[in-house]
Amino acid sequence: MKRMPSLFLCLAAAALTGAPLAAHSQTYPAKTVHVIVPHPAGGPGDVPPRGIAQALSQSMGQPFVIENREGADGLIGAEACAKATPDGYTLCSTSAGVLVVNPTLRKNPTYDVSRFIPIVHTGTLQQLILAIPAVPANSMKELLALVKAKPESIKVGTFGSINLASLFVQWTKKELGAAFYPIPYKSASQSLQAALAGDVQVVSFAMGPASKLIKAGKLKALAISPRRVSSLPDVPSLREAGIGFDFTTWFGWFAPAGVPPDIVRRVNGEIAKLLADSQFNAKFIASQGLASDWPTGASPEDFDKFIKTDLEGFVKLAKTVGLKQQ
Repeated sequence: MKRMPSLFLCLAAAALTGAPLAAHSQTYPAKTVHVIVPHPAGGPGDVPPRGIAQALSQSMGQPFVIENREGADGLIGAEACAKATPDGYTLCSTSAGVLVVNPTLRKNPTYDVSRFIPIVHTGTLQQLILAIPAVPANSMKELLALVKAKPESIKVGTFGSINLASLFVQWTKKELGAAFYPIPYKSASQSLQAALAGDVQVVSFAMGPASKLIKAGKLKALAISPRRVSSLPDVPSLREAGIGFDFTTWFGWFAPAGVPPDIVRRVNGEIAKLLADSQFNAKFIASQGLASDWPTGASPEDFDKFIKTDLEGFVKLAKTVGLKQQ
């Protein structure tokens, strides 16, 4: 696998700090701002930016309109954002899948990731490794012992090659010699329904929706990524449970390269205020299973550094489990 270059540091530093601040933000926005979302309507990729856009429309005095351009693992929407006129009137809200996973695993992505300027991180999706009650294991240690004693005896619902469940299956087999039996589904929701029906024994899913099922006794949580949360204090992180990697999906807002830096900072400041509002956060962020840990609401530069670190970690994980470029 080719070593990925630093995605944003050079370009973002130049755009955000290398030129004197202009007066663009004093008149911005003067017309409708289009926000491209390369994810389907509903869910953590859509609900938070939709709530943010509604609030920005009120606070900034012009409509912020969400445009869902899903498809091809986010390639369609990302390409549209990267190639948009850099005047601040086309922005995008997207995820690690588009800005970290695709550039790492696709030989020829349809967009250049250096064409994105980070604006603000809006949340991290907490994900759980879940087992159905019939599985005679109440911890990751016990689950791994079962599988080592009887390889491929536990079916794991996966959905594509890049999700917590599939990476968990690949990592545990290669690093621990524990062979699960993966069953592929088209989506996370389908894999979850398969678990509830008893067709598979283990799945991964976002913490928000899964929490209700855990409380109802329909599923039990064995581990969480990336770290423990206060609402599930007894559930260890993946690393605490002996799984030597973290896999997270984060979301954030970006601008096409060349957008005036004062506009980037203006939008960053407005969104950061929303994320810090407890009522807004509960309605549009936490409700989707997103955690507001660092660098949520932080500066564009902090978001940029976070992306670089996340990219380095994912490249290492991809090499460990043998993911190939496509």
